[in-house]
Amino acid sequence: MLKSKNILSLAFLILAIALNGCTATGSYNSFKTDRKILIGDGARKAFQYEGLERHPVIVIPGIFGSRLVDSESKRIVWGLFTGKEMIQNFSPKQIQLLALPMAGGESLSELRDTVFPAGVLERVSVRLLGLPIHVNGYKDMIDGLAFAGYHGDASENGTDVKYQTCFTFGYDWRRDIVDTAKQLDVFIQEKKKYLQKKYEELYGVKDYDVKFDIVAHSMGGLITRYYLRYGGEALPQDGSLPAVTWKGAKNVRKAIIVGTPNAGYLDAFTELVEGMLFAPGAPKIQPAVLGTFPSLYEMMPPASLGMVVRDKNTDEKVDLYDPELWIQMRWGLADPKQDKVLGTILPDVKSSEKRREVALDHLRKCLKRANQFTDAMRGDQAPPQGTTLHLFLGESILTNAVASLNEKTGKLKVIKQLPGDGKVTANSALFNERPVEDPRPFMKSPIHWSSVTFLFAAHMGITSDPVFVSNMLYALLLEASERSVSQSNP
Repeated sequence: MLKSKNILSLAFLILAIALNGCTATGSYNSFKTDRKILIGDGARKAFQYEGLERHPVIVIPGIFGSRLVDSESKRIVWGLFTGKEMIQNFSPKQIQLLALPMAGGESLSELRDTVFPAGVLERVSVRLLGLPIHVNGYKDMIDGLAFAGYHGDASENGTDVKYQTCFTFGYDWRRDIVDTAKQLDVFIQEKKKYLQKKYEELYGVKDYDVKFDIVAHSMGGLITRYYLRYGGEALPQDGSLPAVTWKGAKNVRKAIIVGTPNAGYLDAFTELVEGMLFAPGAPKIQPAVLGTFPSLYEMMPPASLGMVVRDKNTDEKVDLYDPELWIQMRWGLADPKQDKVLGTILPDVKSSEKRREVALDHLRKCLKRANQFTDAMRGDQAPPQGTTLHLFLGESILTNAVASLNEKTGKLKVIKQLPGDGKVTANSALFNERPVEDPRPFMKSPIHWSSVTFLFAAHMGITSDPVFVSNMLYALLLEASERSVSQSNP
């Protein structure tokens, strides 16, 4: 037995270690962790710098991350989720506005309605059990950029701001990703002209070759990657694949890709089939509404990756891009039980037979486009010198990865989960194509990442994580482009 003197000594030792662990400075024994960012002299100097070598930044949110407004009624179609607005969001009129129009014979690019994007959702307010809950969307990330000297609209930030260096690209996330990339190209050209004018006024430099940095979350990363590879070019109408020109990369120095489903994500498919619960207490968004969004099909996993198999005991892969399978399994727009919802979406189409005809035509067009899009994003080509890709991803949450199909009922069952952010697996963010049965541990990706940072955060939590914000600012302001290029192109 320990003597009382020894017990007392041991107690003092434990107390000393405990107290030491609470104080970091000067200690080898501290176990302290912190979520606060401290700014050193080098970072402070970079944050205060204004000049041609500070590249302007564009923030691109993910799906559901932009506010949508109806230009005719001025109603907010997407972006209010409390009180009466929560109920209004799921009224027949609102559902009709939220769904994209469907018309037989027209291409997806030609479909138009009165809804337009009206800014990025920096903060989302929802009501749970009658209590309002405020959740930061992209506010922490944008605030971090502002803290580092990236200024938003100069008219909103006082007279000390010489010009805007932080731009948010709100977009209609329902639409085809390729069409959105075209809009991004127009947006970049507009901001380029604005900055060239400011640079000439302030620095006497005419027609400066402005290059942007992009911070893109979730679907925004797919928009960014398509833009880098093809600029504002459309996919060929005949279904073929375009040549990778890296036209958009001429305008971009660094692309920071955050939580992006580069190899798709299983929930995109299951939500198209089963519907989606956006917030606790809210009605489910029905499959027929989600099925009008071309973008959601474009984020489904490629069939070759085997995220959906025909039976839990087999590895036979299901081709999610086969419209006849959707009809056979009664999925999404092909489910006859969705006719009531289709009646709301298509009020001028009076017969259920005609509504089904329109819905199936739209389904076929979306699947064909999505298949072409995913193929266009898989080519293994390195970006040109001067443009680098930096990935931030979550890997601390078990995330739906593989589902099995019951071909008798059409029902899906998740049979495998993998590390991810709760929506996107780490493998998908990396676009790791290495087969599971391959004994080699090394990643095989068609994307040439210049850096990869793993985080312990959920899909939306990544953008609020101080570890992400700190490393994002380092990549933007402190890491030399020349060094990044030499590392990625040895």
